[in-house]
Order: sequence, then structure tokens, then C-alpha cells
Amino acid sequence: MGYLEYLNEALEAYGKALEEYKRALKERDITLLRNACDKGWLAVVKATDALLVRKGIEPAKSHIDRRDKLWKLSKEDEGVRRLGFYDRLGARMLHLHIQGYYDGSVTFESVKVELEKVKEYINDVQAIYPLSSVCFNGVISSL
Repeated sequence: MGYLEYLNEALEAYGKALEEYKRALKERDITLLRNACDKGWLAVVKATDALLVRKGIEPAKSHIDRRDKLWKLSKEDEGVRRLGFYDRLGARMLHLHIQGYYDGSVTFESVKVELEKVKEYINDVQAIYPLSSVCFNGVISSL
């Protein structure tokens, strides 16, 4: 898979995270909220893989491999370092994947904030290495 395919997967996962979040909020359903966290985390994973592939690095085979590759890239690329992708990946892993999906120790408001950060992460991945043919097709929207 290439950059655009990974980016499209990230956008699709983000869109589904938003849908589940809105449904969870409407129904006040914590299980749906946890699922929204999981999809938000998946969006970050796929966006990170898009970033790696765009820089000519093979996509990660595991979470530790993804972190290691992103750490190395942040040492070599000023833009990646300046945008703090490594730290942001770790933060989304903690808040969405561990506390959100696994522990369920989040609130509707905290998930809303985290999903906004996912949107920013995807936007930054696209912006750092722009392609004129990449289009969000209206998927990125406000909560």
C-alpha cells in the first residue's frame, strides 16, 4: 500500500470514529464511546503509516516498530520533529487506546477533545508532505 491508501484508511477510520462518537453521545452509551476511541486510535495508526511510507520507510509491523521508526524519523527530519509526531502518537495511544478503549476511563468531553487531536494529526501528516491529489472529501469535520 502507498501513502494515499494509508491516508484514506486513516480518514475512513476517523469518519467512523466521529459517527460512533455522535451516536454514543446521543444514546449516552459508554460501549459506543469506547469503540469511537478505538477507531480514533486506528486513524492515528494509519496516518502514521502514511507518514512513514511517504518518507520511503516501510509501514510498521507492530506498535513498537511504529514508535521506533517514528523516533528515528523525528531525529532525521526537522518537520517531523517540530510537529511532535512521536509524542503525539504516544499521547493518542494512552488516551484513546489504553484509557479509552481498554479501560473505559474517559468522558464524552475528553473523547471529543482527543478526536479533535486526531483530526489535527491527520491534517499535519497531509500538510508536511502535501500532494495536490489528496482530498479529505468532507470527512474531516467538526464535532
